[in-house]
Amino acid sequence: MTEDREKLRLENIFGAMSLALVDKMEKAFGAETGLGPSAVAAVIQIGSNPGLSIETLRRTIALSHSATVRLVDLLVEQGLVLREGGLEADRRSKALRLTGSGEAIFRRNLAARRAVIDRAVSVLSADETRSLGLLVEKLLPALVDLGDDQNVVCRVCDEAVCVRERCPISHMPKV
Repeated sequence: MTEDREKLRLENIFGAMSLALVDKMEKAFGAETGLGPSAVAAVIQIGSNPGLSIETLRRTIALSHSATVRLVDLLVEQGLVLREGGLEADRRSKALRLTGSGEAIFRRNLAARRAVIDRAVSVLSADETRSLGLLVEKLLPALVDLGDDQNVVCRVCDEAVCVRERCPISHMPKV
């Protein structure tokens, strides 16, 4: 019975920690840039992948096509995103890039995310940090479904520091 209670307790603590991280990141994004979660994810994805199409962005930030178009329209209107010429496969599809202002917001979003996560893990020793890293690498694939979810879960990751060879999501089979 004690083992079951400990597992249930872990589920509570792990769930609370996960929500606390998301809540703190969303609050930090809003405070730092004034953008909501979908706009932050869009800016981070466009900044990490210049030339991204609306369709690829839509799948990564998990919005409908029309909601993604409206979001991109808003980001263009705010001077953060540019729509450039058509992509080779489809001339109607525009490549998305950040403006100078968008690049600044991109960097501020990543810094805000990093500060929240650093606040959480800074209480750990170097050995505990390595152990947590190994555990998270093992746990994360169990939470991610094959397909678009593999990109959605990384929508606000700092891709510049991601080590693809060690990414537990990159090594999942693609659909």
